[in-house]
Parts: sequence; C-alpha cells; structure tokens
Amino acid sequence: MAILSTFSELLGRTQWRLEQADVWFGHGYDCAHDEAVALVLAAANLPVTTGREILDQKPDKVAADRLEQFVRRRIENREPVAYIIGRAWLGPLQFIADARALVPRSPLMSVIESGFGPWWQRDDPSSIVDVCCGGGSLGLLAAWAFPESQVMLLDIDGEALSLARENLALHALNNVTINQGDLLQPIVDSETVDIILANPPYVDATDMATLPAEYLHEPRLALAAGADGLDLVHRLLAQAAQLLSPGGLLFLEVGNSWEALEAAYPHCTFTWLELQAGGHGVCVLTRSEINGAVHGKQWLEETV
Repeated sequence: MAILSTFSELLGRTQWRLEQADVWFGHGYDCAHDEAVALVLAAANLPVTTGREILDQKPDKVAADRLEQFVRRRIENREPVAYIIGRAWLGPLQFIADARALVPRSPLMSVIESGFGPWWQRDDPSSIVDVCCGGGSLGLLAAWAFPESQVMLLDIDGEALSLARENLALHALNNVTINQGDLLQPIVDSETVDIILANPPYVDATDMATLPAEYLHEPRLALAAGADGLDLVHRLLAQAAQLLSPGGLLFLEVGNSWEALEAAYPHCTFTWLELQAGGHGVCVLTRSEINGAVHGKQWLEETV
C-alpha cells in the first residue's frame, strides 16, 4: 500500500475499508472509527494516549506496511482487533490478549469500578474470586482496585491461565493467586469468600451456530455451554452456595441466557443490573438467594 500523506488520511482510509468489509464489532470497540484508531496507533507503535496532534504528520513506510497487514487480518480473516495488536483494555488497565482466552470485555468491569456497590456496604472484601477467569482481566482489575483484598483467579484451561500469569506479571500485583480447576472446586472446601465474579461460558447452542466469524477465533471452551447456555451455571451456583460468606455476593454474567436462567430457577427473584458501561444478563445473588434457588430447583425436579 502506498504511503498516504498524513495520519488523518491513513485513518480515514482504514475506517472506510472496515466499513465496506462489514466486519462485526463486539470485542471492545463499537465502530469502525474506533477500530481504525486502534489499528493505526498500534501499527505506528504509538501509545493510546496519542492525540490529534499527529493527524497532520506523515507515517513512515514501516507503519504503513504493518497497518496493511493488520487490516488484511481484520477483513480477510475476521480476527478481533485485540488479537491482531496483542492487547486489550478493561477499565483503566491494559492486558495482553491472544487466542488463549476471550478478549477482555465483560460488563462486570462496571461492578468492580463501583466498588461492588450498592450491594456491598461493608469494608473492602477480604477475599475475591474470579472464576472462569480466562486471561485474568476481571480478577486483576479487582486486585488493582482493592489492594487489601486477596484475589484468586480460577480456570480449568491451562492455556488461559498461562495468559493470566503473563498479565499478572505485567501488573506486578502482590495480592493475587492463580489456581487451576473445575469452576470453584479447588476452593469449595476452604474458607468462605466475600465476592465471586463469574463470567462462565454461557452461549447456548442456537447462538453458537450463528456467531459472527470474529468469535470463532476465541476458545470454544470459553463460550459454548450446551443447549440453553447453563451447563456450567447449575454447578457453579451449587458450589457458590457452599463457598460464600454470610454476607457474600455472587456477580454472575450469563448474557443472552438470562431468560433460560430465570426459567430454570422459578423460585428465585433475580436482580438484573443496569451497568454504566452497558451490557446485559448480569445479576447479583446473595448466599441465601442462591440456596433458595438451588433447593427450589431440586424440589421441582423431585416432584415432577
């Protein structure tokens, strides 16, 4: 690709190409303009804090050639931008991003930034667990926001945990431990936990069959969750009921499977959150609410 005269023209051309290609936006960027900005800055090795002062400057050939490679990967391969540039942001923190784990984008970010309020009204939680942590973005954000809390990252996928360890090293947080296992099983018999952050696989079979190509670059293990999207959620709720402290809270993200969750637990009144950063299908549950939901479901199954 020939070198365009200014960064402004390079940015405009990149945005136009993304729009014409009808790529899917769902991995941290809302529109072609935002993706174009991320790709151009990364290609030129410029920080995300770079401002409009560069628009009239000329990019060098190295940056232009690298951008062409990035745009081809985005358009032809439908790779998420985060995987192309190797990084993503959640709240104020940057994370290493690659195909070992989902691109960081969970709306649970807003729950952490709110200090778990208004639902958590006490001092900072003593313990926080990020279950199905993937690359660790939620748990590491919580550890950064609550430096006096002990945070544990849990995942069954060793590849995802290797990325989480790299992200932990990136931020040099000293209040984080990492453990491999099936959901909460590694700690279910240990001391109680104040806060559980859960973004488990929750995509149902119908949605999995119609996912845009961009999502197919992410680990299927972190997305697919059976016919109704709740394969893991049932076990997670039973474990959380055992593990939460008396005033503890589970913040659970189930996305489009929220209706299936309500149908599966008719004795539970779910509190669905309206979050500042957007997103849907996120609820908060107390230990007693989880116990009621689990026992109510068991009673229904026994009487049917």
